[in-house]
Amino acid sequence: MAALPLKEYQRESLEAIGRFCDEVRGAVAAKALRPVHDAYYARTTRNFIEVPQLPGVPYVCLRVPTGGGKTLIAAHAVGTIARRLGHQDRPLCLWVTPSTTIRDQTLNALRRREHAYHAALREGLAGAPVEVVTIEDALSAPPTMLSSSAVVVVTTIQSYRIDDPGNRKVYEDDGYLMAHFADMPAWLRDQMKEPESGIVSRSLANVMKLRRPVVIMDEAHNARTRISFDSLARFGPLAVLELTATPQDEHDPDRGEYASNVLHAVSALQLKNDGMIKLPVELESRHNWLDVLAATVERRLALQQRAQTWGRESGRFIRPIALIQAQPRSKSRETHIVEAIKAALVRQFKVPAERIRIATGEHDDLGAEDLRSRDCQVEYVLTVEKLREGWDCPFAYVLGSVGNVATQTAVEQLLGRVLRMPDALPTGVAQLDRAYAIVQSPDVISTAKGLCDSLVSRCGFDAESVADALRVHRAPGGLGLFPSATIAVTAPIDAETLPATVRAKVEYDAASGALRVREPLTREEAIALRDSLATAADRAAVEEYWQRERAVGTAAKALDQYAQPIGVPQMIVTDAQRSYLFEPEELDEFSWALDDCDPALSEAEFSIEVNVGDRTSIGLTERGGVRIGGVEQVIVRQLSLVPESHDWSEADLVRWLDWELHRGGAYAGLSKAESQAWLLRVVEYLLSERKARLPVLVRKRHDLADAAVRRIAEHGRRQVRLAAQALFAGQSLRRLETSPNRPFMLREEEYAPYREYRDVFSLPKHAFVKIGDMNDREAECAKHVNDHPNVRRWIRNLEHESAGGFSLPLSPGRFFPDFIAELCDGRIAIIEYKEYLAKLPEEMHKVTIGILWAEASGGRCVFVRVVDRDWPTLESALKTKT
Repeated sequence: MAALPLKEYQRESLEAIGRFCDEVRGAVAAKALRPVHDAYYARTTRNFIEVPQLPGVPYVCLRVPTGGGKTLIAAHAVGTIARRLGHQDRPLCLWVTPSTTIRDQTLNALRRREHAYHAALREGLAGAPVEVVTIEDALSAPPTMLSSSAVVVVTTIQSYRIDDPGNRKVYEDDGYLMAHFADMPAWLRDQMKEPESGIVSRSLANVMKLRRPVVIMDEAHNARTRISFDSLARFGPLAVLELTATPQDEHDPDRGEYASNVLHAVSALQLKNDGMIKLPVELESRHNWLDVLAATVERRLALQQRAQTWGRESGRFIRPIALIQAQPRSKSRETHIVEAIKAALVRQFKVPAERIRIATGEHDDLGAEDLRSRDCQVEYVLTVEKLREGWDCPFAYVLGSVGNVATQTAVEQLLGRVLRMPDALPTGVAQLDRAYAIVQSPDVISTAKGLCDSLVSRCGFDAESVADALRVHRAPGGLGLFPSATIAVTAPIDAETLPATVRAKVEYDAASGALRVREPLTREEAIALRDSLATAADRAAVEEYWQRERAVGTAAKALDQYAQPIGVPQMIVTDAQRSYLFEPEELDEFSWALDDCDPALSEAEFSIEVNVGDRTSIGLTERGGVRIGGVEQVIVRQLSLVPESHDWSEADLVRWLDWELHRGGAYAGLSKAESQAWLLRVVEYLLSERKARLPVLVRKRHDLADAAVRRIAEHGRRQVRLAAQALFAGQSLRRLETSPNRPFMLREEEYAPYREYRDVFSLPKHAFVKIGDMNDREAECAKHVNDHPNVRRWIRNLEHESAGGFSLPLSPGRFFPDFIAELCDGRIAIIEYKEYLAKLPEEMHKVTIGILWAEASGGRCVFVRVVDRDWPTLESALKTKT
């Protein structure tokens, strides 16, 4: 099976990991004193918090809310970290899970070749053979397994803790493992000796330490204790990657608490935008437990009818399931236990008993039943505290609770069970793209507040968006089963007065006296519908509909109160027949012309020397924990464990380099015939002119690939500039211009930053109510933009495609500038802020494209890059045009 296509936020997460690894290697090469700290600060502008037991080890965290596909990200990340930080093709990975249940599920998924997780592992590892084993399997693994395959050891936090006597086999000397230590260099043997005895233990822990494993920590907030850190240090990790919805925030070293180094955070809004979870959650309350059941049954039936209609049209299958949370047994008072709930469903609501399952700690009717099968009849699952760990059914849509839904356990039910989107793909039907909670509560507002608090603390929602994600309905029942899809009106509409797009989405239901909205309306469509209605009450009903229906993350404003959109001119190529957006890979004039790309790599670009073994250190911390050398020692030492290869030919090396060049679909416009021919010239130059040996080139192939890709990327950027300049100068039948006729429209109702700016500066000229997040330096630049007399209004541009930010094309990639300003003299300005002057080719390429965008606009646009608080440059660029 092929790996699942990555969602945009997942791709961005992996990109953040890869860039961090590159930064670490770059800092090591520059002989930085604190390479991990410097790399982390460069990516986050925060200081790196080092764990004493793991000095110098990249120990970072991805914050991904519940339902975000952490396992898929982790499977790809193994290869990303191994390749870009350790330059390993067949790494060892220690994959740590929070429990035996999750371990078994992860183990089975990673082992099965037909599973998407196994495919993701192999894709991240460039197709290398993969062995997935347990700790017990690893104890008897032959050395050839580690040298011929990537090995993933799946275990639990408890299984390697050094304070647990049951784990002694991991740390004990084992004669069966002797072969792993054969031919160990003397310098390495000295550094592997136990500080107390001076002996190198032939243990599994030391086998792993030899290989410097990539460590994946699933739900790692459970493993941030001194014992866990001490245990982990004995494996000598190359790097540690945590994946959790709730990173450790408290930092108090005196109490043994170390905050997580969050490298990249994903918001619930990103998950919603990429179709992973259902939002918003429609929350309603009932005073009586039977009313809760009645509403739950009614809502599930209505969803099923809508799903069947949609299924006939789409060919997809969804059978909505309701989860019902009963109360626990009590000796002191009467409670509504699962048996009572089931009896009421059967007797009073006529639900067939075969469509109900009970799943509690004492009783589990579900077993291994496949709830997603078309043949399955299950429509209701009854539980108390929680379903079994790892239970997953994206068909769950409705949570009915006759207990206290605002408990932490119930919230995990809501997020982990009800919010996951079937097939991670929106249906386009409003009713099927959201979740529902019906609770027994006398105070729905208080219940909602408890839910919001727990969603943040337990499930990884961000505080800015959680309130908007939970839509509270105080008066149940008045607007039908799907209040957000219904608009109560006093008279029929005149359909002929409506635009065709609105007529296709709205119909009048005479029986209920309401408008049925089959598909969500845009703001423009909602305004057209409102203005077609005769009475003030009906127009107000449309306004109320908009507040219920607006997308999660959209500013809560009346229809007419949204700011006018900002149109940003885009780069357009025109010819006699058509016009289209400027995309470098689509231009006929853009040719790679690698015959003109110099294959001669200098010593500064690629060294053919191999020096290993002289910088690794090991010792004890002040508290007695094992201390290992930092990442710089690991990188230097790693080459000593990679044998010189004598069975690679030049053609093998060229094919491997070409695989690395085109990994992940990069350089799709460059044919393999052209790229392989050029790479062969690179290899032949190193062998003939610089007298390198082929085994050394094979041994250092990752460094060689990096150097080759840098050379090709810069050559490609030059070719793009030549092609663009030829178009701009009118040297062909086509012409490039930055045209206001095809603007990129930035609309407030679509402006939904994942995280909002909340800080000291007042920025009243920001065009929209919400402001995208900024670091301190960017905020200072924003303040100067805001206060400039020639700036009418401006926005903080959103920096990812998944957020809908404005971008300019690069080769490869896209450039998302920091700010866009509408000037009083009618021009549009793009402002890019940099904390320091970066003359890296990719940064200079952004400047070139920005200047070209401005020059091709006929004076309508201005581009400015501000470096290190150079406010005079900003003031001058934005001043009134004379």
